[in-house]
Amino acid sequence: MKKELASIVYQIWPRSFKDSNGDGIGDLGGIIEKLDYLKSLNVTYLWLSPVYVSGNYDYGYDIDDYYNINPEYGTLEQFDHLVTEAKKRGIGIIMDMVANHTSSSHIWFKKAMESPDSPYREYYFFKKGKKGKEPNNWISLFGGSAWTKVSEDEYVLTMFAEQQVDLNWENPKVRDGIVEIMKFWLKRGVSGFRYDVINIISKMEGLPDKNPHKKGYQFADDYINSLPKAFDYIEEVMAKVREEFDLFTVGEGMLLTQDAAKRYSDLNNPLFDMMFQFDLALIDCGPLGKYDFRKFYHWTIKEFKSIVRKWQMDMQNRNYWMANYLSNHDQPRHISHYGHDKKYRVESAKAWAMFNFTLRGTPFMYQGEEIGMTDCKLEMNEWKDIEAITDYKVLQSMMKLPAFIAKRVIQKKTRDNARTPVQWSTSAYAGFSTVQPWIKLNPNYNEINVEQQEYDADSILNFYRRLTRFYLDHPVLTFGSWTEILVDHPQIIAYIREDEHEKLQIIINLSAKPVTLLIDEPFGEDLLTTKKEVAPWNHKMVFAPYEGRVSRLKKHES
Repeated sequence: MKKELASIVYQIWPRSFKDSNGDGIGDLGGIIEKLDYLKSLNVTYLWLSPVYVSGNYDYGYDIDDYYNINPEYGTLEQFDHLVTEAKKRGIGIIMDMVANHTSSSHIWFKKAMESPDSPYREYYFFKKGKKGKEPNNWISLFGGSAWTKVSEDEYVLTMFAEQQVDLNWENPKVRDGIVEIMKFWLKRGVSGFRYDVINIISKMEGLPDKNPHKKGYQFADDYINSLPKAFDYIEEVMAKVREEFDLFTVGEGMLLTQDAAKRYSDLNNPLFDMMFQFDLALIDCGPLGKYDFRKFYHWTIKEFKSIVRKWQMDMQNRNYWMANYLSNHDQPRHISHYGHDKKYRVESAKAWAMFNFTLRGTPFMYQGEEIGMTDCKLEMNEWKDIEAITDYKVLQSMMKLPAFIAKRVIQKKTRDNARTPVQWSTSAYAGFSTVQPWIKLNPNYNEINVEQQEYDADSILNFYRRLTRFYLDHPVLTFGSWTEILVDHPQIIAYIREDEHEKLQIIINLSAKPVTLLIDEPFGEDLLTTKKEVAPWNHKMVFAPYEGRVSRLKKHES
């Protein structure tokens, strides 16, 4: 198997990581400043959310210029310096490749708008409206119509914000343009890419006038998600890039089927090295997505385990690869989502970390999770997330929610929860900046910060350091088999990881209640525990809230 699969990837959302020049915005200089800290976490790759020139409607995911750095973050020279300094520490840089859409300020779209006869019209999806209405009834993934009006009777497809214009991958010039962008950054020394919403790059041929089975607005998933041509396009583009470069690749997008996951990341013929899935992230959401309020708070550990089982067993049995994560820039902080962000914050942070790093697949971690950062309650005037601002209106207009309930829904699920500044110290502005940051600081930074945890051997931060080192030192956690035990237990998740050299047993209490387990021999030898002091193994074990253990079992001689 490809050695890159046995990696630890740390995601940086640059705007909120570390400000080095005192303007309240994180930047490349701040990342360079913290490279030794990142090295102490044993990371092998840093995934940078977009740092390209952008109008920041969607904070970098609306790209004006793929070949230059957003001046708020620095310069190309600083980027080159980051790549060099990271490589000195054995760390590769992964760029975010946003290839489904450009911004409406990108040169391609500007040229497309110069004339109805512009060849750049074929880079996007322009379509005439019908009787003063949109070309069809598709709804944007950020809420509202998926069509943005550009003239009296013409619209362009915008599946996210109206400033994010969908590219027409059927045009070979678009595909060649994406190849050239990737080659540009690979020549500058980056190690690879994370491909944003890469599953929807192919739209139904001809863009239907209406969705035949539904009235009113509806999401277009069935018409754009992992269509056959998408796989063909990706195969073509990646083959051209791989003619010159060996690179790390991870794809992102809503996977409606495991067949699609296998097609993307089949270990025998991968389009990408691995893919993300969103089933765990959306466990407490209804069919309309993360702002579908009807299922909030109603998930169970047994349901969580069933999703884990589904993916772990299928990827193992059918030989494909997935990236594992708990938090990222698009989801709430996982301590607040799955764990216990008050009484058992430290315990649950360690338990969920142990879970993430002992699954089959490649572990990803998101900035601040290593100190147990939590969601931050933001009032409406503090929201920065365009998705949240748009969907607040949609929840009222389309879902008929009262304003106060719509506000609570947004506060629970907004991406802003994950985008408050990293809490480095107890000093002014949490050590993130010397001035007021661009977004609200979480007020709990005096209790949750890197500085205080550095000197506490039992802190979340130092547990992450032990855990990441343990993961890298035990290849069984990457490539070994995954076999679940205690399948029906409502609070415990437990499994065996085994290869020809080692057999590990992982038992984790994912609840805030103690659990008594009756355990058969063998008991094994503890290698890593979430608690500093643990009871010796015996037939009747009490696992404290969020207690987890990794123990080595004896392998039977064949």
